Amino acid sequence: MPQVTMKELLEAGAHFGHRKSAWNPKMKPYIYQQRNHMHIIDLTKTVKLLEEAYNFVKNLTAEGKKILFVGTKQQAKKCIQEEADRCGANYINNRWLGGFLTNFSTIKRRIERLSHLEREEKEGLWEKLPKKEETKLRKELEKLKRNLEGVKNIDTLPDALFVTDVRVENIAVKEAIKVGIPVVAIVDSNADPEIVDYPIPANDDAIKSIKLITSKIADAVIEGREIFEKKKLIEEKKKMEESEKIAQQVEETPNPVKVAEVAETENNNKEEKEGGP
Repeated sequence: MPQVTMKELLEAGAHFGHRKSAWNPKMKPYIYQQRNHMHIIDLTKTVKLLEEAYNFVKNLTAEGKKILFVGTKQQAKKCIQEEADRCGANYINNRWLGGFLTNFSTIKRRIERLSHLEREEKEGLWEKLPKKEETKLRKELEKLKRNLEGVKNIDTLPDALFVTDVRVENIAVKEAIKVGIPVVAIVDSNADPEIVDYPIPANDDAIKSIKLITSKIADAVIEGREIFEKKKLIEEKKKMEESEKIAQQVEETPNPVKVAEVAETENNNKEEKEGGP
């Protein structure tokens, strides 16, 4: 059974592309027809490719790897945060910071700065500072929160990206390509599907369309994480059983020192009997 149905995609308006004058010719295999100078996306292809993307994300997270959700345009901001929070993934929904993937060490320092400022604020250290300095620190904290709130617990590069619009997030996609991180993305009729690893042809402007596809990717993360947790439990159980087995073998194995003591005692008793009157 597919992860999404044609009916769901139709109701979300995922089939509406852009005007013919704005299309990217590389999207031709994913266009069903032209209607009123508008391209209609072939949803049979969308169902198939979304299933491929779903399986990729599920298998990725089943290995304990992480995916970063990216959607900074107005229609995507809210659902990116909601779905990323729901599946426990990191996200960027305000502004892509240039060099996030290609210069991660610098970004990591900004994340550490954010954690430092949050800790100072929580401990009430700013109350002792002059008003001007406190205001400056609060502004810095607010700015860092806007840009890094969704990635403040990230410590390594993500293993994949999910992008809601490859044209808007073109810098993120270029950086991912440069560092070899696979990209899953919604691709509208005006975008290039060849620059991403797992294109999902669909309307990337309608809130319902973005929400539907993003929720399916989040479902894949949740399913993959459940598989990972089950594998961890099985491995831990196996290790415990092996440890118990080894402990049992140790208990059953005669202690060489005790064996030597018993042998010596028996030998002494034997000598006493033989040497007796």
